[in-house]
Formats: sequence, C-alpha cells, structure tokens
Amino acid sequence: GFMHIGNLRTALFEYLIAKAEGGDFVLRIEDTDRERMVEGAVDKIYKTMALAGLKHDEGPDIGGDYGPYVQSERLPFYKKYAEELVQKGQAYYCFCTPERLEKVHADQMAKHADFIGYDRHCRDLSPEEVEERLAKGEPYVIRQKMPDQGVTSYEDQVFGLIEIENKTLEDQVLLKSDGYPTYNFANVVDDHDMRISHVVRGSEYLSSTPKYILLYEAFGYDVPTFVHLPLRSEERRVG
Repeated sequence: GFMHIGNLRTALFEYLIAKAEGGDFVLRIEDTDRERMVEGAVDKIYKTMALAGLKHDEGPDIGGDYGPYVQSERLPFYKKYAEELVQKGQAYYCFCTPERLEKVHADQMAKHADFIGYDRHCRDLSPEEVEERLAKGEPYVIRQKMPDQGVTSYEDQVFGLIEIENKTLEDQVLLKSDGYPTYNFANVVDDHDMRISHVVRGSEYLSSTPKYILLYEAFGYDVPTFVHLPLRSEERRVG
C-alpha cells in the first residue's frame, strides 16, 4: 500500500540506527500479499523517502550485493527454504481445505475453546500419505511445527524482555498454496540472506515476534537485534 506517516517514522529510526552502527540502510519491497497490492505504491515509496532525505544504500532501483530486493522476485528462495524445514522435521505439508479450516474455527469459537487456531490435523501424516497426495496434485501449504510447551522470549531494545507462552502459538503457514511466502517467513529468510543485523518496526509486532524467533532457531540462524517503536511518544509535563 501507500507509504504513510507511520511507515516514514519507522524508516527514519531505521536509517538513524543503521548509520549509528556503521551499517547500510536497505530498502526491500515486500509484495507477497498479492490481494493488497496497490498500483503506484512503490513509486510513492521512492518519492516520499526522497522528499524526506532518506537515501537507501541498497534497493531495487540501485541494486546491491544481496538482491533481488523485491520479494515477488525471490519466490524460488522461499520454496527452497520451506522444503528445507520439511526435510529437517521442522515443518510439514498441510492439505486442509479452506472449508475445513473455517469449520474448525467455528467449532472452536462455539465451544469457547482455550486455543483458537489450526488444530494440527496434518502435522503427523505419514511420509507415504504426503507423497501420495502431492503426486495427486492436491493443493497444500507448508506449516511450521511450533512447540506446544514452554516459553519463547527475546530482549527488545525498547521494551526489554518479552515472553510468550508457546501453547498460544498455532502452526504458522510458511508457504501459501499459491507459492508465495507469508510475511513472517519471507522476512526471516530475507533478513538472513541480506545480512540484516537490526530489525526496527512498530510495537504492534511485539507479540508476534516470537514466531520470527522460532523460525530463526529452526534454521539455526543468528537472531537479529529487535527494536520495537512505541506507537506514539510518551508525553511528560515538567514543573
């Protein structure tokens, strides 16, 4: 979508942190959610950043050592990495239809279940059944095997220690049935491949960051430094 003041504010902090650490400021176009694509939005990003004086060191328009910098041009990378996790036993093929998923969700809501989310129906399919269904051309997604016990934690540079109980996390989709990655998965893969050391974003992502942490750990990657920005600055009155 079009760049707004919140995006610009985050980009400013990203730029300042990158330069303070002696690093590069990277512009990456994250366009894997095809239903939300807005024509002309990318040009607006370039123009807005230029007007604000934010000059990126790497990006789709100027290149760099770790391109391509448009996610829709990186689809083979995501498929390869998702299948790698399947081979490592960290992910699995899920053949559940949208209709089944809707029914599971409706039943959970009706029963006021403690956990609302995917019921892991395909998590323990035998390798033989998986191969048979793939051979038939059944649509599938690839989901990560999330732990159902314990706690995932990380140290945020603004909010300190953040902890989330793993039992609240569902087996997240990594690769969608259309071959495009989900937002979480694409970012983890790209952050690693592009040597990203600092991830700066809004505080609305605080509770979902453990999903990223578990992906980094599943791959055996180093976890970057996370900086979550408050939605607005705290106001203080002196005197």
